[in-house]
Amino acid sequence: MKKLCALCLSLCSVLTAAAAFAAVPPAPQQVQQRPNEILPRDGKLPELSHDHSDKCPPLDKDKVHIVCILDRSGSMQHLTGDTIGGYNSFIDKQRQEVASAVVTTVLFDHQYEILYSDKPIKDVAALTEKEYFARGSTALLDAVGRTVLQVDGDFKKNGTCPKSELVIFMIMTDGLENASREFSRAAVKKLVSDAQEKYGWQFIFMGANIDSVAEAGSLGIRKEAAMDYAADSKGVGAVYESAGEAVKMLREKGQLDGSWKKAPAPEKK
Repeated sequence: MKKLCALCLSLCSVLTAAAAFAAVPPAPQQVQQRPNEILPRDGKLPELSHDHSDKCPPLDKDKVHIVCILDRSGSMQHLTGDTIGGYNSFIDKQRQEVASAVVTTVLFDHQYEILYSDKPIKDVAALTEKEYFARGSTALLDAVGRTVLQVDGDFKKNGTCPKSELVIFMIMTDGLENASREFSRAAVKKLVSDAQEKYGWQFIFMGANIDSVAEAGSLGIRKEAAMDYAADSKGVGAVYESAGEAVKMLREKGQLDGSWKKAPAPEKK
């Protein structure tokens, strides 16, 4: 009889625990969104901060702000040395031609790193393997979106009209977007389009292993400002030479035509 009572008590305990567990509602499942569906700023498309007024000075082409957004994802591993050398040569040439320029340089993979912001080109140190090393995936949308807002914020902080300087974004990547978590393609396209129309900012897109004109277009960048390059040593060297020609053309003419593209198009396989 004692054994039977103990068994009954044990069974009751099990049933009570099961009922209590069943009464607890299941935790809501988190919906895994794809990167291109994620929008910053609580679901709203981001906005540029400056509204022009009569106090805004006209564009001064001698005031040049070069913004470099460089891909350092894992697929750039075999081009690390060439990218470092090409970037340093580009900066050296711009230092000679536009001594008063300032530079903002951003490195991105699945993460985002600002090397320096609004730095006088005369003070820009050479890029090394300590800063530029290949790793991770390609969060291109986040890099472009965050950098546009970063530069816009710098102008606001300095109390300067963003249209008063020649601002040139140079975007270099060797693959398609695959890792962004903050910005949608629509958000980036709106930012880039607004920056071009409202501020007169210029954007250059250089890509390997992709259709650069199509990818640039999806970000709001004009086809005249996009070029393909071969993902090899010769291609990287040529694309940085082309970037230098683009900056020169924008300073002299204010717009780009196809003649800045010095790098031969990669062979189609």
